[in-house]
Amino acid sequence: MQPEVQPEFRLLLVKKNLIDKTDERFKALMRWKDVDLFRQPLNFLFPPDAHERLNKLLEIDSDIFKRVTFPKVPLRLKTGGYINFDMKIEALEGETRRLDFYKPGRADTEDTGDDVATTDMYSFFNFVEKLLDSPFDEDLDLTMIDSAALRDGAEPNLNEDEKKQVRDEIEHALKKQAVGGQLGQLDEASYGLLTQSGFDEEAFGREMQAVAEKTGISVDQLNIRTDAVKLDDRDLSSEKLHQALNHSRGVFLGEVEDKNGLSTISAVVDGIEHNRNLIAEAIKKYKYRTSPRTINNNVEAVSIAMLQQGKVNLEGQIRRPDEIIILPDHPDIALAHDIAQLEDLVRMRTKRSQHEREKPDFYELCRSTLVQPTFVQKLDAMMQRHGENASLVGFRVKGLPPVKMGGPHWAAIDKLAERGHPLWLDRFGDAVVAPEALKCLHKGFVEMPPSLMKMLAGHFDGKDMMGKLVATWQAMNVGVISADLPDYELKTMAQELGISISVEDAPEATVH
Repeated sequence: MQPEVQPEFRLLLVKKNLIDKTDERFKALMRWKDVDLFRQPLNFLFPPDAHERLNKLLEIDSDIFKRVTFPKVPLRLKTGGYINFDMKIEALEGETRRLDFYKPGRADTEDTGDDVATTDMYSFFNFVEKLLDSPFDEDLDLTMIDSAALRDGAEPNLNEDEKKQVRDEIEHALKKQAVGGQLGQLDEASYGLLTQSGFDEEAFGREMQAVAEKTGISVDQLNIRTDAVKLDDRDLSSEKLHQALNHSRGVFLGEVEDKNGLSTISAVVDGIEHNRNLIAEAIKKYKYRTSPRTINNNVEAVSIAMLQQGKVNLEGQIRRPDEIIILPDHPDIALAHDIAQLEDLVRMRTKRSQHEREKPDFYELCRSTLVQPTFVQKLDAMMQRHGENASLVGFRVKGLPPVKMGGPHWAAIDKLAERGHPLWLDRFGDAVVAPEALKCLHKGFVEMPPSLMKMLAGHFDGKDMMGKLVATWQAMNVGVISADLPDYELKTMAQELGISISVEDAPEATVH
């Protein structure tokens, strides 16, 4: 590690970002006197067009930028004009801040900031937003990296110690290129980072070769994949920026489709708007329908319910909206879609034979629809309008936060349970965490997500733990159900664990 580079000069700011002290080097170089600057707002030293962004930056807790260098920041000379310096910010006691200024390109050392923790995805997106709001004017790319070797079930099948070693080495290499050493975890095998003037694939390749030599895993087996999105629009609203970042993540991980691929953040925003319009237009023109999947009790060899998934006609194909956008990020579209589909489902139920009507339907509801205040009101009116029994219209809701966290999702779940709607969630591990809070699932279903099943299956005591959890749920009068398991091996494991209820596989997208 090289010694820390000393700044050319420093400024101290006090409450309300007023200049308190400047050092002698600053006064000599920039020609100012103490009387000129004392208790002046910091904006005084910046060009007028930088004031708004500087104010945004100073409103933020500066600890988030502790390792970020703001390049080529223009400071005013008393004699006229500006000189560019690189700038760093550090929070001191109280509301005091210290600004360190360096000659351009001289602020950084070989210290890669490995003590900066890798953050969760949303914290990383917040960091990106704040950096775009700052005076950081250089080109920025959102770079995403995936190593398939870190995924459960990948070949070679690494044990937990090997995965930790690979993960640590990858994070170490990525932080060297990340702006501020800041790294975001996109999922268990993928990372996001901000890079200046592109990601150095060659340098990263050399690092991965070293990882391969340390771990005995070839570079090919690490299976590294990268993509980048240029952040070419700094004026996006917070909502649109987060939607675009999450959409880019979804495309990179294969969770949503984007025919045009990823190139710039403005193109991603345009693509999201196009897809939103496709969904909204399909709803407006009644080009939607629920797609049924049979829920079977495999012990008794009978069908016990139906899973209904809302689909719309998207450019000639009948597909789920969440195949082309991250639906929870678009609550307006999610609500319109779910209410339209539910209205149709409940109405059509009344046309079935009495025998068929006795079999409940579980509609797959977007979690962002669940928490909107108007949803339950619209649902109540719909059920009353069609004279349908709440016990026959259930809801599958995936991706809820842990039950111990509480919050609006679980308050909404309780409202549905109070009305008699059966529920189907994927919080499988919560049975032993907060069983009292899960009475809302009485006579409903819980499923084990494939990712959790794979993770536990690789653990020495994993199968035993899963079997006990299945028995715990069943003792609570909650059916354990398997759905969307990706391969024969997991389907077999589900049966071995005593999961006797299953959903037939989803049909392929159909052309209309």
